[in-house]
Amino acid sequence: MKSSIYAALLCTAAIAVSSCNKRIYVPNQVNVPLLKEKYEFKGSITPTNLQGAFAITDNIGIMANGQYLWGWNYADPTNSYDDDGVFKDNNTRGGMVEGAIGFFKPIGPNKKTVFDVYAGYGSGHFKTLSGDYRSDNNGTGNINLNDYVIKNRFSKVFIQPSFGLAHRVVETAFSSRFSFVNFYNSSIGAKAFENNEAEQTKFMRIHDKTVVFYEPAFTVRVGFKYVKFQAQLQFSTPLNNNSFYDNSGSYDKNFNEYFQPVNFNMGVAIDLAQWYNRR
Repeated sequence: MKSSIYAALLCTAAIAVSSCNKRIYVPNQVNVPLLKEKYEFKGSITPTNLQGAFAITDNIGIMANGQYLWGWNYADPTNSYDDDGVFKDNNTRGGMVEGAIGFFKPIGPNKKTVFDVYAGYGSGHFKTLSGDYRSDNNGTGNINLNDYVIKNRFSKVFIQPSFGLAHRVVETAFSSRFSFVNFYNSSIGAKAFENNEAEQTKFMRIHDKTVVFYEPAFTVRVGFKYVKFQAQLQFSTPLNNNSFYDNSGSYDKNFNEYFQPVNFNMGVAIDLAQWYNRR
């Protein structure tokens, strides 16, 4: 099982560099609160994510997450430059909201190490532009972008165990989130993949089955007590590759280009807790 996951992550890195990006699923930042006591609150904000968590008992926490992407290139029909970044599709717009409940446990005599696990539900939507609009556009802006839109909605159930260090100055954590995503209401514009029937069929089959994503993340926070700088590197790879096949019955490896494989977020985290005042 471990070797399969490692192989999937290596494929994810290769896809991130080589694929033509048309992202209709962009994983949100993993919320890793590392709560340690009752009534502790931890929140974070980045340009695309707003997250919070609260301890309702000494071992039970709740969290809420929000994400929104605003693809700037989408609003400019005259742009003729390459919109595809290594990590993202600069045309993608949309987002999601989530809620979760979980268990946390400080470990050790100094309680600096924390284990937690959360389970939750979320829903959202994304849209982007098919690659056809660049060839039809030529920088003139004389096109209707809605003709090239590809979009869908989705719901998800997730479970995420995390293990980390929570200190007054620095926090580090590794998380393994498993997301079970159901896509629905997929649609394509009149000219999206206009001369590529196989691509149209492939995109419309995204909702055939639940897609299971393995989304590990490395989180670092540095500061002092209540306010810290936060950075997170996150990967996302579908585990059920055998769910998608081309017309000949072979697995279509390019299908994963619709799912963003890597995320990197930076922002600010706050932590309101009594344990900072204890020696």
